[in-house]
Amino acid sequence: MKLKSAAILLNKKKQWAKELGLAVRSFLIQNGVEVKNPPDSQIIITIGGDGTILYHKSEFIHPIFAIGSGTSFICNAHKDTWESVLIGIIKNGFVLERRTMLSSWLDGKKLPDALNEVVIRNREHRILSLRLFVGNKRYVFEADGILFSTATGSYAYAYSCGGEEMPHLAKNYQVVAIAPYRRRFSPLMVNPGMTCEVHVDSTCDADAVIDGQYEVPVKRKCILIVKRSKREFLFVRAKE
Repeated sequence: MKLKSAAILLNKKKQWAKELGLAVRSFLIQNGVEVKNPPDSQIIITIGGDGTILYHKSEFIHPIFAIGSGTSFICNAHKDTWESVLIGIIKNGFVLERRTMLSSWLDGKKLPDALNEVVIRNREHRILSLRLFVGNKRYVFEADGILFSTATGSYAYAYSCGGEEMPHLAKNYQVVAIAPYRRRFSPLMVNPGMTCEVHVDSTCDADAVIDGQYEVPVKRKCILIVKRSKREFLFVRAKE
């Protein structure tokens, strides 16, 4: 696929991102790529880091080419290497890398789709009582929280909580408990077509959090349903 046009979205709180945005714009124009507003562009270039991708992921359905800092993990390129990656895309074209996302409902209300993870966790120093249903299996345990992670998110929060690193293009997802009491729940891999349902019973305040960006308080008794989303997140990758 040939790159013809791109929009630029940046984290305006980061000075380096604002400066780099001007450089990227000039680079695109010099190399024959038209810079447009997001609704009319072929792809979107985000500048700022992983959080910038997650912040804009529900706003647009365009393929993303992401530029981040040295600590960014899911970005396509870093602020010191972006030119060599982007010129390869401009000259040789690009392919789309399709990443699994998760859909979730809290007490019947649809939450934004997640690229990394769907989380419920306590706000206080008390544990949550959890009943998890996966297919015909039932798990009962206590923990500080529970998270449902995609392959993309498996290298982040899920891994820190003991989850497994997954191949980036994996279609399945995993369930990981956050500090489970007596380690009574081990990370669980879930097949792509299966739905998870977790019943939360708490004596403390808790939150549902999507990708660390969207947060909503939960009732002390609630039901969260999670399954693989019909939508896939599209990354722009240079042709091999």
